[in-house]
Amino acid sequence: MRISLCLFAAALLPLSTVHAAQLTGRASLFGSAARAEPGDIGNTGSGDRTLTSDQQSLRLMLDDAQDKVEWSLHVKTARQHLRGIPPAAGHSSDLFRYHPWAGDWVDKTGTDSSTRVGYELDRAVYKRRFGQIAASLGRQPIDWGSGRFWQPMNVFGAFAPTDLDTDFKPGIDTAVVDWFPSAFSSLTAVYALSPRNDQTIDDSAAIRYRRQVGERSEMALLAGRVIGNDVAGASFETDWAGLGWRIEGVRYKLEQPRENSVFWIAGVDYQVGNGTSVIAEWYENSRGAADEPSLAAMQSDRLVASGLQPQLGRRVLGLSAEKDITPLVHGSYKLFLSPLTSANGRTNTSLLHQLSVVYSVSNESDLLLSLLYASGKGLNAQGQPRSEFGHQPASVTLRLRYYF
Repeated sequence: MRISLCLFAAALLPLSTVHAAQLTGRASLFGSAARAEPGDIGNTGSGDRTLTSDQQSLRLMLDDAQDKVEWSLHVKTARQHLRGIPPAAGHSSDLFRYHPWAGDWVDKTGTDSSTRVGYELDRAVYKRRFGQIAASLGRQPIDWGSGRFWQPMNVFGAFAPTDLDTDFKPGIDTAVVDWFPSAFSSLTAVYALSPRNDQTIDDSAAIRYRRQVGERSEMALLAGRVIGNDVAGASFETDWAGLGWRIEGVRYKLEQPRENSVFWIAGVDYQVGNGTSVIAEWYENSRGAADEPSLAAMQSDRLVASGLQPQLGRRVLGLSAEKDITPLVHGSYKLFLSPLTSANGRTNTSLLHQLSVVYSVSNESDLLLSLLYASGKGLNAQGQPRSEFGHQPASVTLRLRYYF
């Protein structure tokens, strides 16, 4: 019988130096309203319907860094209220947490609304350096990959391309060893625990090698076994003719079902001198649905439900433009296009638009306004999707974020 002491050790080891630690925090107020038309998620009638959600969260962060030792503790509390919106499904971090270390003080779910108030230990890690080697133990984020919208090499989970809160990636329960053979290369080994109450998920392990090639290029290699699936991948980034180029891919040998798949992206960036950047990225996943009839089956897939597979469809094109409008205002626009073949053989494309503006209120706070609009086929009569984005309701989101 396995006994997990790694998180307790990570939490207790730094107590001897707690007097030197720095306590910081982040408070966030979030509100969203959506108009769900017939065929959109959250609409079960014949007319338009208004959906709302709001969340108030507080993250307290206790961190300390010395010559050879670092440690970090992050605790998050949040209240979330949803009306007309189903509660979110599981997150990819749930697959790599031995014990949740989370709970709800309030959990009220009605026919049309839900309210939750709870806490979560999101980070509890102890790290020590030994010359060219660094070892860390506990709950910590693993962030790999070079893609702007999608990162195939982020095999332990990644943000969705439309996520608005990407300040802190969720931590997972891991032991990590980093070796730096030179100033321009690194080798990282990760061992991640699986949930203790789910015997269908195996522990995971992966090794990643990264190296600078020349003055403007970088390559990375990946190999491992993640929740029972063998993975192998590679990426390459370079700067040529004033453009940033990248390609990244991972091959999966799946345990269930027993098949092989390839997930890869290719992208290009262009930086304009006046604070403007343009990004284009192509997404291709052989496990994704290539036609409408097979799209609904993807929703019950474990990789999709947990967020390890980002999209339902096989192909998506992502475009983005960002600009510093004024010294205090930053704007961005994202467009995603996903083609699918219908039952009659025609190709239908669904679109997703996201426009965001961030205003810097002060050095420690900012205000974000985001608009999201999708077009394409909505849900069918059985509530199953007929396109990648067409069933998402139009929404407006407002968020105030403050660091202290």
